Amino acid sequence: MRKHKLLLLLLILTVILVALIAYVSVLYWRGDVSNYEPPQPPSASSSERVQSDLQDLSQALEAYFIKNMEYPHKLELIQPEFLDRVAADPLSGKPYLYTLYETEGASRYRISVPDPNLYNVREFYIEGGKLVQN
Repeated sequence: MRKHKLLLLLLILTVILVALIAYVSVLYWRGDVSNYEPPQPPSASSSERVQSDLQDLSQALEAYFIKNMEYPHKLELIQPEFLDRVAADPLSGKPYLYTLYETEGASRYRISVPDPNLYNVREFYIEGGKLVQN
């Protein structure tokens, strides 16, 4: 009787071990890179994206100024050395407006969205590193 119980226990353990090996094998085969989908970052709102774009552009313009002692005449001149690409306004798809002007003998710039009404504001720009949205 004791021998039968031992054989039954051995049989149950063997079945469990085979099932476990099969399960791990399936997980291994399914774990291929082709089955991997990386997690998607949370998408930022259009307004947050514009703020980020304007700050990136402003920082790139300041870096350009430090190197060249003047601001560029158009935004495209900061790429690819200071910024990989000049982004466009996410809602309108149009390029950001870049204005270079002189005030009190110093060069200044303003980067603004083409149509602030799309963001339910009258003004949406960055000037001298300060973001204005009202």
